[in-house]
Amino acid sequence: MERFFIFRAVIILIVVILFHGCNENLRGVYPYPAVPGAERSDTYMVDVNGMEIWTEKLLTSMDIESLPDWFTARPYTAIQQEVHIASFACDGPIDVSVRVPGNISVARVRPASRGIEPEIDGNVLSFKLPGPDKLYIEIDDLPPLCFFSNPFEKDVPSPDDPGVIYFGPGRHHPGYITMADNQTLYIAPGAIVYGGIRIDGANNIRITGRGILDGAFEYSGMVRVDNSEDVVFEGITIRNGRGWINTVTASRNVRFDDVKVISFGPSGDGINPVGSQNVTISNCFFRCTDDCVAIKSPDPDHVVEDILIENNTMVGFAFSDGVTIGFETRGPYIRNVVARNNDILLSRGGSRVDGHSGFSIVCDGPSLISDILFEDLRVEQADEKLFELIITEGQRYGNDLPGRIRNVTVRNVSWFHKGPVSLEGFSETNNISGVLFEDCFVAGRPLSEMAEKVLNIGPFVEGVRIITGGMETFL
Repeated sequence: MERFFIFRAVIILIVVILFHGCNENLRGVYPYPAVPGAERSDTYMVDVNGMEIWTEKLLTSMDIESLPDWFTARPYTAIQQEVHIASFACDGPIDVSVRVPGNISVARVRPASRGIEPEIDGNVLSFKLPGPDKLYIEIDDLPPLCFFSNPFEKDVPSPDDPGVIYFGPGRHHPGYITMADNQTLYIAPGAIVYGGIRIDGANNIRITGRGILDGAFEYSGMVRVDNSEDVVFEGITIRNGRGWINTVTASRNVRFDDVKVISFGPSGDGINPVGSQNVTISNCFFRCTDDCVAIKSPDPDHVVEDILIENNTMVGFAFSDGVTIGFETRGPYIRNVVARNNDILLSRGGSRVDGHSGFSIVCDGPSLISDILFEDLRVEQADEKLFELIITEGQRYGNDLPGRIRNVTVRNVSWFHKGPVSLEGFSETNNISGVLFEDCFVAGRPLSEMAEKVLNIGPFVEGVRIITGGMETFL
């Protein structure tokens, strides 16, 4: 009898373990509802752990003829732009299958730093992913697939809370939403909200969810945070606005985490910290038609300090750096900026300093720009320039005096191909001083070996050093 009870207990334990394991597998992936009114992808069919993920075809409908000539001068902006988007939640390892209409010849799952080598079988691409991530998948000459495997939500607010503005699944047309102190704006998975957000002089604001804030290319400056403090954006997709998409001005303690930003039109900057302090941009995805992140001080009383940009994926589709300080630098100083562990998949297009860079500082005003760290960056493609420090005469975007650049460190940066690295001051007093390149690589070779081929040091630049493996070179 005792053996019987022991045997029965073991059987029950096994059943519980198996049932629990099955439940864990089922809870491992949560497909989001289809976005109402959005077009289903006719190019990509995505399965994750055997579950179909609703995938959107996002094709712009801009009036191409009305866009400025400088914008439509490039072949990739002279047409309606198209991306496809698969978005869902997961909490562990996943098996991904992507099916397209015809056989696949060439495919890339980016960023390259993920080390994903997909398997190709006819018209199916497959790979494994250890957990939540944001990928950019390119197959032959098809439009790209933005693949967003999001972490499960925590602390979802209640729609009955008087401090919550709640948008459930469906289409919503609120226009510009003005937020007040201590409010939360929630956009649920499967919700698409047409409009923008205005936060002015407000504190303790949270914008969260896994839904979409869409400008329909009608709303200018979709998200504006002015003179505010303690503001958090988390999880949502912000897309399709006119001009700068997210602008944070004269504010403190602002954080963007796991936000997806997609722009298509002229001056489509992703996130611009303007005259602000203690701004963090982390774990975000950018596909932008101007700089992905641009740090600025366009007003003489704007001070910029303590900006952190880390763990992001950046596609500068047109007229875009991955990360830049400038052009507008009129305030007294910009300091303590860190860009760390970012993947810059693309930067390209013309600019008022002869082309965009993977990342850069363009001092076009009297600011003192100092104590800047670019660290653990991977620049996969930079069509014009790999990196740039430049002091202009101060009149590319205004009527100002030139400034100064001090103490810039570029550490553990890999540029995947050859290209110019340019440093150029303006005068003996408006110069660049103290630039360190440490353990940087160009096309797989140490920058110290490539310096003569790629490093262009113009006038009024002093104190440039290259360290590779502890060996130091002064230039």
